[in-house]
Amino acid sequence: MSDATLFAPRPLAPPAPLAAMPPGRYRVGMPQLGLNGLSESWLLAECGDRHWQLLAQACGLPISQLRDARQRRVYPAFRSVRLRQAELDAVQENDVVEIASSLGRVSRTQFYSKHVVSVGHGLRAVVDMLSVFVARETAGVNSSAVRSAVAGFDAVPALEEGERFAAHNRAWLQARREQDAARGRPGHSYAPQLIRPCPSVHFNGAGFLYFARFHELVDQAEAAWFGPAAAPCVTTERHTLYHGNADVGCALNLQLCEFERHGAVLHHHVQIVRNDDHRVIADITTRRRLRREARGFLETLFEKAG
Repeated sequence: MSDATLFAPRPLAPPAPLAAMPPGRYRVGMPQLGLNGLSESWLLAECGDRHWQLLAQACGLPISQLRDARQRRVYPAFRSVRLRQAELDAVQENDVVEIASSLGRVSRTQFYSKHVVSVGHGLRAVVDMLSVFVARETAGVNSSAVRSAVAGFDAVPALEEGERFAAHNRAWLQARREQDAARGRPGHSYAPQLIRPCPSVHFNGAGFLYFARFHELVDQAEAAWFGPAAAPCVTTERHTLYHGNADVGCALNLQLCEFERHGAVLHHHVQIVRNDDHRVIADITTRRRLRREARGFLETLFEKAG
């Protein structure tokens, strides 16, 4: 064998194909719409279901059959969800929304999915999702959920975009902890909002406070803080970091940590805190702007009869 052969660069192995699924297409009707365009709740729930379907496809089992080494039922729980580049108010009734999704591995237990949402040739949003498998240490107690590894996902390729998203989350959390340590009294007079999630509205079939309901609690608190001024606002960016969950009957405190308003753009950071043990279960940062043509829309909506 010649030296040239010995030291010739080996051809790189082809990258493992991304886990993906056919794009989903949805004709927009009332279930997909909210007051200001495409419903953020519907969109997150649909993307979350596609994330679960991609995991099921990767391991060849229904999600309901996943067990850890102790034969406990495990769930892919979201650690972070980010909505970005959103133009939800550009989506109208009878539009056909397309969602293209792909999945990659971030670590042995963490998986990232990206969902590109479009109508025709126009981008309407991108949703990033990072999940980890969890199992309840104590049956029926959501606060006892802990991370748990599951076999069968070795073929899912690593995805650099997911690793960058996970690194962004870690950096954000580190900055938040430093701010919390230095934070004194909030620079505003808005009082925390005490909200008790409704069992039939905010909890999912697994008994957890549903990930796609956390932002609704923030919107509910926002309406209490800012009143009708918030009604014509549409979300353009939303980043939720989940740190825990809550049991049915648990009251939650929604604390407005920061907010800024520049013209028609509103930005705020809200923490959701369990009222019983004062643990922060989510950090949610939101950027919203006035819905285009909001004034005309609202004047029509509330036009007096006769």
